Amino acid sequence: MKIPSPHGGHEPEVEGMSAQTDLATGALAYLLAGPAGFGLVGFVLDLWWGTVFALPVGVVAGMVASMYVIWLRYGRS
Repeated sequence: MKIPSPHGGHEPEVEGMSAQTDLATGALAYLLAGPAGFGLVGFVLDLWWGTVFALPVGVVAGMVASMYVIWLRYGRS
């Protein structure tokens, strides 16, 4: 199968490249969404409680949780 090129014509499809790209973008999405989601929860808790520690704790917890999910999904063979 040939892939259309933005400059006209076609480029050859590299075998297996699409699957690798899907894995990489999935892992990147987890790494971004975990700290963002947990950080948002921490930010709201900081506003609600009037503290300053929940946001950093949420970001770190989100990173740890996202790395754990990546390990569960992609790391085990």
